[in-house]
Amino acid sequence: MTRRRKTLFSLIAFLFFYGLCELTFQLIGFDFSQTTRDLESVPTFYRIPTTPFGEAYYRRPGSTSWTGKVVTAQMQRIGYDAKWFPNEQEITLQYDQAGFRNPADLEDWEIVVIGDSFTELGNLEYDDLVSTQLGSLMDRSVKNLGISHTGILNQTACLEHFGIAKSTKHVVWVFFEGNDLQDMVLESQRLSRIETGARGHVDLIANRKTQSSLTGAIQNALFAPSRLEIYGPAVNATLSRGSESVRFKLDYTPVGSEMLGPVGDQFRVAIEKLADLCRQRELKLWCVYMPTKRRVFHSLRYEVDTDATLHLRQPWQPSDLPQWLELQCRQKQIEFVDATPSLIELNKSAEFSHNLVFDTHLSVAGARVVAESLAAKMQLVIENGTSTRQPLKTDTK
Repeated sequence: MTRRRKTLFSLIAFLFFYGLCELTFQLIGFDFSQTTRDLESVPTFYRIPTTPFGEAYYRRPGSTSWTGKVVTAQMQRIGYDAKWFPNEQEITLQYDQAGFRNPADLEDWEIVVIGDSFTELGNLEYDDLVSTQLGSLMDRSVKNLGISHTGILNQTACLEHFGIAKSTKHVVWVFFEGNDLQDMVLESQRLSRIETGARGHVDLIANRKTQSSLTGAIQNALFAPSRLEIYGPAVNATLSRGSESVRFKLDYTPVGSEMLGPVGDQFRVAIEKLADLCRQRELKLWCVYMPTKRRVFHSLRYEVDTDATLHLRQPWQPSDLPQWLELQCRQKQIEFVDATPSLIELNKSAEFSHNLVFDTHLSVAGARVVAESLAAKMQLVIENGTSTRQPLKTDTK
């Protein structure tokens, strides 16, 4: 055979073999993405909620547990070196029958806390949660309905379906300024698609599609960005506190009220829906403003790396988002507690309010301070029988 014929024959044989492999993998349903195994390696805290409830909302699967070093496990899965959290302790995360961080035998409670990852706090032991410490400080039973990757619409549905018991009197809504507005927009869009039939409201795990294409697997391996590329460096800034210099990860940049536009109007409607539910059930509603690292570290000196994302390198002054939200809350008779001042004070001590490397959430010390601030305000208002807030200049608008 000539060289040309040999090359052609080899090419045809390769294409036949490749096509046979592609067909075989798809017929047997082989999953190149290894979704199940990959999901098991992800600490529960970092997973999206997948179990449907209500008209368009999601929670975690019930009665589950995960044991390991939470932040280290997630960082190693992404591809970071384990050196970043050398002293992290192994913990066990237990979730109740509805998929929340509560004791299995909790049947009645006076206070329920709703929110996203800053309420769930799956990087901390159960006893260190803001909700657990709040219960201890006030000597009242507290239920935690925190779920990562959720906004106010999903959280309101959680309250309605899982949060109201015979003795429930108080609802604490934790607002995180980093991504709660964005999450609300995504939830609103999902609700619209489900209502119009453009998307199904299904169990995202039970109904997941396997990636059984050999071609797709090769394309992903060659062209898809790696997890490290997506998440970026484990640290991107240097913090100075006295003579101490510490590397940390700067993440969100909180916007100001002038940038909210239609999202602000949409958020007002969502707050009103939550407030209406509480009024109908005769529940007192509280809002805890949870700041980002950028806000609580602003009073300290820090420098952002020159190769950090552009929005992080741009000058930033603390925005008026806390004042804007406080005004919305006052107009709807919602008690407002800003955790920012207490966390700033904590960062002047030997402790830090947030995890420094990679993770954006509260440290054990930060959770303690938030619980203490909230408990002090709640005790004061409950004992006085009325709010102790001072008037805002903007209240006259």
